[in-house]
Amino acid sequence: MIRTDQSVRFLTIKDNPCVSIAVILFAPTLFVIDIFIVNLALPTIQEFYHTSAAYVQLTVASYLIGFTIFIITGSRAGDRYGRKKVYFLGIVSFTVASVLCGWAHSIQELVFFRFLQGVSAAITMPQALTLLHLSFHDGKSRDKAYGLYGITAGLAAIAGQLMGGYFISSHIIHDSWRLIFLINLPVGIIAAFAAIFFLNESKESSARKFDISGVVLLTLSLAGLIYPITRGRELGFPLWSIGMLIGSLILFFLFFKDQQIKTRRQASPLINIQLFSIKNFNAGLLCVVFFFGVHSGFLLNCALFIQNGYGFSASISSYFFSAFGLGFVIASIWSIRNASRLGVRMLQAGCLVMIFSFICQLFVFKQTAPANGSIIALLFIYGIGNGLVLPSILNISLKGINPQLAGTASGVYSTVQQLSSALGVSIIGGVFLALLQHASDYLHAYFISLICMIVYLLIVIVFLQKLGKLSKGNKNTGSLD
Repeated sequence: MIRTDQSVRFLTIKDNPCVSIAVILFAPTLFVIDIFIVNLALPTIQEFYHTSAAYVQLTVASYLIGFTIFIITGSRAGDRYGRKKVYFLGIVSFTVASVLCGWAHSIQELVFFRFLQGVSAAITMPQALTLLHLSFHDGKSRDKAYGLYGITAGLAAIAGQLMGGYFISSHIIHDSWRLIFLINLPVGIIAAFAAIFFLNESKESSARKFDISGVVLLTLSLAGLIYPITRGRELGFPLWSIGMLIGSLILFFLFFKDQQIKTRRQASPLINIQLFSIKNFNAGLLCVVFFFGVHSGFLLNCALFIQNGYGFSASISSYFFSAFGLGFVIASIWSIRNASRLGVRMLQAGCLVMIFSFICQLFVFKQTAPANGSIIALLFIYGIGNGLVLPSILNISLKGINPQLAGTASGVYSTVQQLSSALGVSIIGGVFLALLQHASDYLHAYFISLICMIVYLLIVIVFLQKLGKLSKGNKNTGSLD
């Protein structure tokens, strides 16, 4: 049974911890799958619509943008209207948006419906993260819960890759790539019924107002950043794209000032700026920014390189990524058991293993495809490194957060995670596609993107070192500051 107090009626889920964690993690699993399920389908989608590489990127990025913009609002909606209601509404909306994606008649429609998918996911996801934080009070059980969330997110990413490859080559229907979206119809129905039967209502007794102006500013800021990075890059950064980027920076500044004023006045800001006075949280978020940029950027670039560069089919490519999944699972299970003992050293080791995989790829990958075993081994090594980092990075980012700030902290974490993923697709993916646009040399473009990701991971290692020092200082002083 989940504890309650005077201010918050926590969610109770039929007293069974296995059922509890399964229902809480159902939505995150589905949503992460849909971030990655399109990766192996992108060449097929591009060919089907006869579209440009920029729209291929936007098919991935638009989902992440919708997710990024509305996730804190989704958290606020759960506080105000009840987490069960909002969870159910989000699942239903996501299912409808998925069906619309499956029947999109143009690439522009697909990009827009993917954005709606992201918005629907953002409405639902905060309920799961907040419940994980509030439902497990002692450090051991909370570490395990966050570890399971990390494993679930990682496995969902791999499952998305595998399912994408399977459905594209299945030929069950005429345009079989549409199944990567239509499969969400039966899965969404199951998730909706699980919410009805296994979740009890929960909401805050004094929920805060919605920050409409904050949502508008954040929406315009992100749109003005991501669209010119993708579409503007493809067109050689014309004047309008430069103007949008400058306007985006101005809007981000206005958004921060707006949130600062509302925090000072206690006027229910989208983001409580006081949260950023916690140095551990700041360092953890910076780790998230660069790590998830690599995580999403690599899965996109590697999928395109293996298919378009080496000519492997989507189904064979999906088997390569199963090696990544196997390495991830093995490392994740081990990392959960040893996270509290090893701390940030384990995450740093994971980053080094990922860097080792990238360096090996620089030497092993040639103009002609290497042996299948070499590709499998290198993706397996990358999966090991990823599994040492991803399951624990959430727990590190939210460590020391006051329960009163749990919902806001979860929302900020998720916002930064999805924004980092979108930027990874746009920036690291953009580097890869920009080089292809000028030289059509897949190997050279892929190698340059690997070097960019190595730099990202070195930055993560530096911030993890900073985080470790802050944690030791807090242990000695008892202060979060």
